[in-house]
Amino acid sequence: MKILSRSVTERLGWTTGSYAVAQAFRLVNNVVLARLLAPELFGIMLIVNTLRTGVELLSDIGIGQNIISNKNGEDPDFYNTAWILQIVRGIILALVCIAVTYPVSQFYNSQTIYKIIPVISSIFVFTGFQSISRFIAQKRLNLKAVSIYDIFVAVSSMIVHIVCAIITPTIWALVYGGIISSAVAMAGSFFIVDGVKYKFGFSVPYAKEILHFGKWILLSTIVYFLSMNFDRLYLARSLPFQILGIYGVARSLADVLSLLVARIGSLVIFPMVAAAGHSEGALRQKLSRSRNSMLLGGAVFTSLFVAASDLIVFLLYDDRYKTAALMLPVLAFGVWFSILCTISESILLGVGRPSYGAIANLIKLVWLLVGLPVGVVYFGVAGAVGVMASADLIRYVPLLHAQRREHISFFRQDLAITLALCVMVVGWRTLLWAVGLSGGLLSLWGLDRL
Repeated sequence: MKILSRSVTERLGWTTGSYAVAQAFRLVNNVVLARLLAPELFGIMLIVNTLRTGVELLSDIGIGQNIISNKNGEDPDFYNTAWILQIVRGIILALVCIAVTYPVSQFYNSQTIYKIIPVISSIFVFTGFQSISRFIAQKRLNLKAVSIYDIFVAVSSMIVHIVCAIITPTIWALVYGGIISSAVAMAGSFFIVDGVKYKFGFSVPYAKEILHFGKWILLSTIVYFLSMNFDRLYLARSLPFQILGIYGVARSLADVLSLLVARIGSLVIFPMVAAAGHSEGALRQKLSRSRNSMLLGGAVFTSLFVAASDLIVFLLYDDRYKTAALMLPVLAFGVWFSILCTISESILLGVGRPSYGAIANLIKLVWLLVGLPVGVVYFGVAGAVGVMASADLIRYVPLLHAQRREHISFFRQDLAITLALCVMVVGWRTLLWAVGLSGGLLSLWGLDRL
């Protein structure tokens, strides 16, 4: 299979388009539920969903990545073995959640949580039984089918949650809504692609392959989860809640772009590389042009995002959040290095080297563990923002070394486009200043006040 056998533009279109549509339905869902339900109900579900997400992420054995990257991924013996492992994992996770119900409810002093967790743990069973055809579709680069499924899940979830909230405007609307939505998503997953033959068969050799590959996915996911959330955990004890809330606004806005690129890496780049089957030299040559086009497009959007970031804050939020206008340009610039890292890690994962991503995320986490306390002590919230913005630059260094080791390095390309991005930031900001929409370049970081 040729790495450019289908239009990269078409794949990106389906990926970004479905992401935008799904996010729009989720936004509508949140707005409607906020009007139908009391605010404290969302606080309770925040605790429950954080626990559920944490347990799920910290037990990831890379079922999807195995199917996509393994040459035997479409062998029924292989994907059915992966499916059985996924089912077993889902049942174990449900039991783990039930087991921790009492200590968690005692920690938060909530009888409601004590009642909810055993019920909502059934979601793990539904996700465990979900079809692995989504990963088959990704392996075949059939992103249209994946995108349609993602939109179906978002729409069905919105309808289910709203109907449940109308019937019973209590905490159980969110609980039952989540369970029913998971069941619907499970049923819909069996219609993503045709030709997948399910059976309860188990191959020990294939299971060993999956678990061997998955141990690095597990390590990478654990470290990734911690590196993505450590700033929130640490700053919650180091900053006033008002400043923490403003930081959270800036961080969430910056994450919109990085999460989109993470989706592109998962749905486009990783399966594209895994399907290529070229030697190292040929793979690098095939990747170079499409990677260059993708990064240039990302640089244009990122540079515009950086240049207009303070305007975005002023447009969406009131004066209480104006400090976020100083944080967002720095965090947004750091997103560029997140983009470079995501693409690099997806390529390395595609050639069957998940260990590099785990190591890079671990180094990033160490940087945060050391840098955030030092930054906050000496520079306050500005130090924290600077450390967070530079974290993915630190992560980029081991990934660069890994790519060189695998003979698929693109350092010169990355450097050239990064310099181009800096020039574009200056250009966009100058244009905004010329038409009277913003101050000059120095005002973007508040340096005009010095």
